[in-house]
Amino acid sequence: MTPRIRWAIAVLMGVTIFRAQTILFLPQLEMFGGPAPDGWFGPWLSDTIIGFALPVMLYLFWTRRSAAIWGVLVAYNAVGAFDYSQGLITQVISPMPAEMASATTVYLGIGLFMTAQIAALGLLFRRDVIAAFTGRG
Repeated sequence: MTPRIRWAIAVLMGVTIFRAQTILFLPQLEMFGGPAPDGWFGPWLSDTIIGFALPVMLYLFWTRRSAAIWGVLVAYNAVGAFDYSQGLITQVISPMPAEMASATTVYLGIGLFMTAQIAALGLLFRRDVIAAFTGRG
């Protein structure tokens, strides 16, 4: 795995740290007296958990090498991309109020970060990256 690929994966994973801020959005749900539809509870809660796990995943990515770690990184990025897809579906079914964010902002933001997560996942499946983690090459 070249340094360029290593940095690309780290940056693509790293930009998703913004999902941790969704913990601040939870009080905005209708169930807590806020203006946002309750349909956002699942995506925001999972975003929070995945966001807080990111530093651990980056640490593992930079410091550990094994097939198990590679599998954890693949699973993390796959679940992250799936979570973003759920955010897109939630925006269609239960749109976020315009006073919180415009629909365009929501779709572009979620779509961009989902693309970053999928790109990181794609890079993890490169032959040289797999070889770096498994020792087979």
